[in-house]
Amino acid sequence: MRAFFKLLFALALAAGLLAVGNRLLEARAGGARPGRESASAVITQTPLQDVLLVNASHPLPEGYTPDDLVELYGEKRSFQLAESDIRLERSAFEAANRMFRQAKKDGVDGFILSSGYRTEAEQRALYEADKEGTAAEPGASEHQTGLAFDVTAYSDGGFKDTDQFRWLKAHCWDFGFILRYPEGREDVTGIPYEPWHYRYVGETIAAAIHENGWTLEEYCERSGG
Repeated sequence: MRAFFKLLFALALAAGLLAVGNRLLEARAGGARPGRESASAVITQTPLQDVLLVNASHPLPEGYTPDDLVELYGEKRSFQLAESDIRLERSAFEAANRMFRQAKKDGVDGFILSSGYRTEAEQRALYEADKEGTAAEPGASEHQTGLAFDVTAYSDGGFKDTDQFRWLKAHCWDFGFILRYPEGREDVTGIPYEPWHYRYVGETIAAAIHENGWTLEEYCERSGG
């Protein structure tokens, strides 16, 4: 399977294939054209498919709102919630549900989602209240896309020391997720190591990132159009 994804990525990169779907993402981004360096152009075209890159250099347009948010409290879930008002974009929720269901089958349970989608106003309030300088500015947080979540588990130590983390690190890419801010890559992502933060990018891109040991920034840089 891993060899298959490597071959798929190499062929797609060589052929310069571009996946469809940027029209929908373009509309979400206020009609901005795709690109890597524009202040508000957060959609990067790649040979495998388009992907949303959000960071301090690629902020979301003001007023950005995902199209299909799901209130997780009312859904049948294979994981717990720390709060009753957590939301995710539908594709991210469905993939997360499959992922945590498989973890349970593998004997690893007890995942607790502590954060999902945040509005621009919520992110601004968090940023303004932050005393340690760790919160992202409004527009620069992946939580505003609805495609990212923070997860925890009951433990005497930090999440990185849990069976839940070890399972996610080994298997999240199979379900289209990446550990968005890996250890030792702060110089690339601009964000300290966050073992609890996972981003949905789709199975094909997640496999390419996993196989090459890339961050999302490196994936977009190496394969963006």
